Amino acid sequence: MTPTNTVQQSMELSWRRYFDNPTPLMKQGPTAVAVAIAAVLMWTIPGIPVTDTAVAIFGLATIAAATAFAAVLSVRGVYEGWVVMLVPMIDILGLGAIRAGTGGPASLFSSFVLLPVIWIAAAPGRRQVVIVAVFSSIALIMPNLIDPPEEAADWLRGVIGPLVFATVGAIVNELSRQQRLRTSQAEAHVVERTAALAANEAILEQLKASEQQYRALSESFTSVWNSITGQAVIATDNGGIITAWNPGAVRLLGMPVKDALAGVRVDSLFPSHMLAQFAPEGRPEQVDGLHPGLRSLFDDADAGLPVDAHVDVATAGGSTVPVRATVTPYQDSDGSRHGYLLVITDETRAVEVARMKDEFVGMISHELRTPLSAIIGFLDLLQNDPAQPLTPDQQEFVGIIERNAQRLLNLVGDLLFTAQVESGRFPLERREADVVELVRNAVESAGPHAQREGIEIVAEVPTAPVRLSIDSGRIGQALDNLLSNAIKFTGTGGRVTASLRMLDGAVELAVRDTGVGIPEDEQGMLFTRFFRASTATQNAVPGVGLGLTITRAIMLAHGGSMDVTSKEGVGTEFRMLLPAAPRTEAIQVVR
Repeated sequence: MTPTNTVQQSMELSWRRYFDNPTPLMKQGPTAVAVAIAAVLMWTIPGIPVTDTAVAIFGLATIAAATAFAAVLSVRGVYEGWVVMLVPMIDILGLGAIRAGTGGPASLFSSFVLLPVIWIAAAPGRRQVVIVAVFSSIALIMPNLIDPPEEAADWLRGVIGPLVFATVGAIVNELSRQQRLRTSQAEAHVVERTAALAANEAILEQLKASEQQYRALSESFTSVWNSITGQAVIATDNGGIITAWNPGAVRLLGMPVKDALAGVRVDSLFPSHMLAQFAPEGRPEQVDGLHPGLRSLFDDADAGLPVDAHVDVATAGGSTVPVRATVTPYQDSDGSRHGYLLVITDETRAVEVARMKDEFVGMISHELRTPLSAIIGFLDLLQNDPAQPLTPDQQEFVGIIERNAQRLLNLVGDLLFTAQVESGRFPLERREADVVELVRNAVESAGPHAQREGIEIVAEVPTAPVRLSIDSGRIGQALDNLLSNAIKFTGTGGRVTASLRMLDGAVELAVRDTGVGIPEDEQGMLFTRFFRASTATQNAVPGVGLGLTITRAIMLAHGGSMDVTSKEGVGTEFRMLLPAAPRTEAIQVVR
């Protein structure tokens, strides 16, 4: 905007301000100008009769005084109130005097009375109409008071004239009221519009800030997404169609982003036999063509269950890679699910390290068993040589050597056993056996140990036999391990219980104690080789951390499972679930 336009706009606003809220002097202006013109006409035009010079001059002086009073009010900033309304009332009296001094009812200036009448009538309030009627009546009757008429009809002008002025005043008053009402409404609309514009500006500022935050978050997400190269992160819709493919997926699977997003279904990345292990028996093929095994994993994720699977994944080059895959659903803030997120981690190196570790453990175990067996054999010959009997001290020393050698041989055997389990070469000698009898024998074998520690040990088993096709030696070993641990972790006066109960298509073996318990955050590591709970180390309980690993391996080899429930200071319960073989008639035998 130029300086000239700015000045012009300022002048327009200034003039508009005066007209929107005029001063008393501006309102008096039309009357003052009209009376000044009348004075000039009276003294310059002989044809205008001046019947009473003194009264006419009094009228002019009254108008001049009212004008001066209006100027004083304007200077002092008094624009409203009864004081201001005195000005038009004085005007009506002054105009009445001018009318009386210039011919009375026939005066040329009678119509000037309308000017202050309109001023009064335009003011707010119905009482202004009454004021108009009273003062206009005085102005119209004033000539009759100075020069009383001879005819009574002339007095009626003092009644009829005010009625006309009052009617005009009422019309002007109503029009002014409506105008004020419309002005008030317009001002209210202006205020509302101004507030709305301010609110819109605030919203626009918020939108700009939100847009900047969104761009920053989007750029940050894109940077993080593109920086994930060590893992394949794949997003799918509800039907398993790939919708996002990060650089890690390109590196691991060898498929470009463009090809992956061309309607590829995620189950095509996995060998069918790998997914088959997750499919429930008898589950039909999905309508959308998704593999039942993958749909089962998706359903588990929808149910809030952790989905963490070790499988093989097929690359674009036709090779397979061992991976760890996790599945989680992703959804909006309102809870609407849009699909699933798969995070695939390459475990080639971990599998190779585990294989080398198992081979090393197996090799070391084999290499240690030979000299240990020789040591134990020669110790036996030394103890039983009749030609050279040992003294009592020598017998004690040899006995200590033999016990520690036997412990070392047992540890080597455990290491070899775990290596066989990890390598998949775990041997089982299945025969039909009575599991009830195995539990009773295990409790009986652990009885002396429990008695020495002051612990009560009991067996809670059915009276009828329960026969399963199992490796009875390995199952007995598992029970011995659990009972031995329970006794070691239970204080004097405690109780250890071995139980058996029939479930739907399975047999549950459980060992429960009232010992020190296991911290909740350590229970997930219990079946890891060489892991020992903090309660074991704090209480100086002997062991190397292989017993539970071996026990769980025995259960897995039988097609079963194992879990634990424990609370510190209350006790621990280990549960082993053995599936009933199809040919086992366990229910009939129990009957």
